[in-house]
Amino acid sequence: MNRPRLFGVKFPFGLAGLRLGLLLVVPIGVCPVRAAGQGPGAAETAVVFYADRHTAEPMWGRLFEAFRAEVAEERQEYPLPEDFMAVRASELKAGQEFADVIEVRLIGRCDVAEQAYRALPKGPLGWVVRASGEIQPFIYVDCGRLAQYLGPAALGMNEDQRRSAMGRAISRVAIHEWIHIETQSARHESKGIGQAELNSRELTGSRIPGGR
Repeated sequence: MNRPRLFGVKFPFGLAGLRLGLLLVVPIGVCPVRAAGQGPGAAETAVVFYADRHTAEPMWGRLFEAFRAEVAEERQEYPLPEDFMAVRASELKAGQEFADVIEVRLIGRCDVAEQAYRALPKGPLGWVVRASGEIQPFIYVDCGRLAQYLGPAALGMNEDQRRSAMGRAISRVAIHEWIHIETQSARHESKGIGQAELNSRELTGSRIPGGR
């Protein structure tokens, strides 16, 4: 599925100064993709990640490790499924079916490179789409913008540390959006991952302070 044309903007998850919020956009012609049921013993929900083919192999391990840990943490407060599988789109096998499918599109480079400062244009770091009044099971994370935003915080980190930090940041943006999909609500909390804004420390730290 191509990145949707933006028709309107609600609930900002982009940069506001040096902080993040949630951007909910209304696309044109978006249809959810949800498969039929599947055999016993397999995950009921698939979270399928699509990324640029140049994404380094070690980045996937860090991302999925962080994603599973973050979901386990946030499941205590939010209705995220316990029975899910995070998988790269390229690793899906023919004939696999799931009760629910959440697509996560990672746009641009997904590592954090130390780079010269340049002004970060206004825009979202992540967003979901809404059609016919329903928040659809598609999540978009702008890795290029996220890497640039986190660049200053990554100075002094080695390559493995940068990958771990980026894995946590991508996971938290994606899970924030997933919560909106699962709850079908634009509600935000005053603390934790459900906040309307997260700073770079909250995106990359070992955990997000607070919660409901």
